[in-house]
Formats: sequence, structure tokens, C-alpha cells
Amino acid sequence: MRNLAIHIFLLFSIFLSGCKIADISLETNNLTDQESELKATKLLQKVIRTQNFKKLDSINTYSFTASDHWPGLLGKMTKLWPDQNTNFKFNYNFNTFDGQAVFLDGEKEGDLIGLQSWNFYEKKRDELSILKKPNEEHQSHVFGLAVFHYFVELPYRLSNAPYKRYYGEAAIRDQEYDLVFVSWIDENPHPEYDQYIMYINRKTGLLDYCVYTLRDNKNPLTRNKYGSIAYVNYQDFDGFRVATEMPIMIDDGVLHTPLEDYFHKISIKDFSLGGFSESILYPIPGIEKQIDSK
Repeated sequence: MRNLAIHIFLLFSIFLSGCKIADISLETNNLTDQESELKATKLLQKVIRTQNFKKLDSINTYSFTASDHWPGLLGKMTKLWPDQNTNFKFNYNFNTFDGQAVFLDGEKEGDLIGLQSWNFYEKKRDELSILKKPNEEHQSHVFGLAVFHYFVELPYRLSNAPYKRYYGEAAIRDQEYDLVFVSWIDENPHPEYDQYIMYINRKTGLLDYCVYTLRDNKNPLTRNKYGSIAYVNYQDFDGFRVATEMPIMIDDGVLHTPLEDYFHKISIKDFSLGGFSESILYPIPGIEKQIDSK
């Protein structure tokens, strides 16, 4: 009963706070805009070097198996997939939104879903052909494919954003962090452009936390909220370092809430570079490649 009451309270809080556009911008420091942008850019480049995104860029394609767990009543109401705990095999093309996933268990076991230049396609386990489907009828799957892709490549993707600012320092769980704000216009909230605050570990040079908005989220309960992700247990796969656990929470929860109390969690294993032809990610003829654009 206590857990049920907590979930009901969370749902009510989300409803009340989800009616206006999320804004995670903070008061900036005493640096000039030019100094702030330069420092933010250098910090992002350090993360990119530390994870060795150059390795990923040189090969382009990569794959991994992953699970996505949405616990409790709140998870049941907001999950992206038919089941609350789902296992997948993902194939992605670096720095694009071209990728696909096969469900390894649950209601959709054996089904394949994919995105090609933001066009959704699907192949049911008992069908022979891949069919292009209307995005609006598969919004949660479109969103999920893109989010998994973006979260794995987040530092690299955000390094291409035109607006970057250094947001000072913070101490979290006995670690020291530099904060970098990233967006596509300025620090003001905009319904079409997301905001990010990255927490870069001063000792390791890795991204440990990120607070973000998700303007593309279509779920009415959470679309105007913001979220946060922790990057935990980095491992080296063929020279590229990737976090193998990514707990996600509503608002800035990962900064102060025990990470085991996640809203949902992505867990990655068997990450590998290359190993398949890039052409399998482009099954629909006649669609122009959009690379990193929407």
C-alpha cells in the first residue's frame, strides 16, 4: 500500500508540473560568453577523447544487446514497449538516426523495428517483408529507437550543438564535476529545442550525469517534464568506452536519489563495433539520408 501511495503521489505531481515547458537553465558564472563557450567546448572534447569516439567514427556501425526496465505502476503507465522489462538486439549507424532493434523476448519477441531517416519500419516475426509504417501510429517505438541511439552517443552529438556554456562546478557523491550547458539557440526554453546540463567528472574525464529536456516526448504525463540519466560502469569494447548501465529518473533525480530507485534503466552488454553491413539499416529504397538532422 505504501508503494502504491508513492506512485499515486508521483503521478499527481507529474500532472501538476507537466503543464508548462521545462526549463533547466541556471544562473551563469562570471565568465564572458566567449570564455564560457570556449571552456565548455574544451570539456566536451575531453569527454570525446576519453571515450575514444574517434574509434566509433572510423567504423560507423555498432551493435549491442540491451534491456530496458520500467518498474512499478508508474513504469507500467509510461513504458515505451509492450512489456515492462524488454531485451533487444540493436544495430546502429554512428551519428545518424538510422538503426533497428529486434525484440528478444516478451509480447513482440522476434519482431524487428527500425528508423531510416526518421521513417519507421517494421517486420513481424511471421512476415517476410519489411514494411514502412506511419510514425504517428508508432510514436513510442520511434522515440525509443532514437533515444537509445542518442544516449549512447550523447557527448559527441552535443559537441555539434551551436550553443554551449560553462556552468561552474558541483560535488556529487564525493566526486567533483564541471557542468556544461548545451542547446541549439540560447538558454531560454523553446518548444522545439532541448536543453542539456552535462556533469563531467574532473578525475576521469567521463560524463557521469546529464539533466535534459525531451521536447520530442509524446507521452502526455511526461512530455513537458525534464529528466536525468546516470552513466555507470564504463567498460572498454574494442577501444571505445561506453557506460553499461544507464538509470534514468524524472527531473534531476539521478543527482540526489539512490540510483537503484530509477524510473527506468537501460543496461547494455555485448557491445561490438562493425560486424554487419551498413546496408541492412537502409531497407527502404528512395529515402534520402538525413545523417544527424531531423
